Amino acid sequence: MNVIILGAGEVGFNIAQKLASEGNDVAVIDNSKKRLQHVEDTMDVRCICGEATHPSVLQRAGAKNADILIAATLSDEANMLACQIAHSLFKVTTKMARIRQPDYVNHPELFGRDDLPIDLIISPEKEAAKSIVKRIQVSSAIDAQDFADGKLQLIGMNIPPKSPLAGLALNELIEVLGDDVHVYVVAHAHNNHWQIPRSDTVLLAGDSIYVAIANDHIDAFMTRIGNASTGKKQRKRHVMIIGGGHVGYIVAVELEKLGISVKIVEHNEMRALWLAEQLDCTIIHGDALDRALLEEESIDAIDDFLALTNDDETNILVSLIAKSYKVPHIVTLVNQSVYSDLVRQIGLENTISPRLTTAAAILRHVRKGRIFGMSALGDGSLEVLEAEALKTSAIVGTPLRHLKLPKSAIIAAIIRGDDVIIPDGTSVIEPLDHVILVIQGDSLKEVEALFKVRLEFF
Repeated sequence: MNVIILGAGEVGFNIAQKLASEGNDVAVIDNSKKRLQHVEDTMDVRCICGEATHPSVLQRAGAKNADILIAATLSDEANMLACQIAHSLFKVTTKMARIRQPDYVNHPELFGRDDLPIDLIISPEKEAAKSIVKRIQVSSAIDAQDFADGKLQLIGMNIPPKSPLAGLALNELIEVLGDDVHVYVVAHAHNNHWQIPRSDTVLLAGDSIYVAIANDHIDAFMTRIGNASTGKKQRKRHVMIIGGGHVGYIVAVELEKLGISVKIVEHNEMRALWLAEQLDCTIIHGDALDRALLEEESIDAIDDFLALTNDDETNILVSLIAKSYKVPHIVTLVNQSVYSDLVRQIGLENTISPRLTTAAAILRHVRKGRIFGMSALGDGSLEVLEAEALKTSAIVGTPLRHLKLPKSAIIAAIIRGDDVIIPDGTSVIEPLDHVILVIQGDSLKEVEALFKVRLEFF
């Protein structure tokens, strides 16, 4: 597949790296020689230095033969114009654009074959907000991702020192959970190294895991491991949001719909006045780094603390302040990749990266075949996909214990109609089942052979 990516920033870089690693023909356009040099030093792609909106530059990148154009520059206007040029001059079939400005995003009627010819609009703020709200719904989670139209969740969580899970081997989980709560640990991290676990893998305090679990089993699971429930608490949840920008506003709107009590601390007076007009929640105009202000607003009684300003340093500092008040659930928005490892080292393990959520959303729509969902787990070294089993697929009709799955792949769940099956070795996949798989490394080709379809997985 021939793909042109506009912009060699962190979003474009991540997308190019994924697509190139699977053997696609990728061209990256950027007006910065420094950014392009970093791309060239990291991956095998063609780099073109120039303006992404210039027809001559697009032509040099091979736009006439491109299957997909992904516009991921920092300029909304440049992204939209590039898609128009790719459509009008080069007849590129599929065009995707990263659009940040709400005035554009909130008017979908602008986009279409007869208007601005963009097939997919991705808003980093909306993608980040969506991920944050999912984590709020499972308040002890470091990540929560829906699959099979919400029937199944993959929940990421840390194992604290006093957790009932600490010290258990995975084949002993039934002793803690009982035989009526079905979960499958599909990813495990020890010392920040993620891998697909074995049945004898022992969970230690400080480790992180992802579990596959049917949506209607989550509350029982959380209760039995001693964590907060997902929404069946008797008292009302209280959330404090630091920063009422685009992400903070979208999150507040969604949390209000869930009946959650929200406070927003916003430093800009004009923005605070605007928020007060738009929302029913409490708006505080002030500096979130002011401990006296936070204490006055009862930070010690907050269930969830969301640091969502546009400044990474502020988000990190206020999150550390919230941690000192023992707020049980803290989410930190981190835009720059340079901070990603640092925040985990200082104990802020629940982070949101708009660049990664944006890249994942774009990649999810790039793929072809019978694939209905994909995302990254942990540090991005593991991927999860939802695929449909066809009647002639090798994966159909054989007990899982007899399937020759690669060691770096695991079947996390089987969705059959409205039923979620957490599999064991006796489970058998039937035609038209949706299969949730977690894979790591280069096991894609072996998985493709089992499904007998080209997954186009990135």
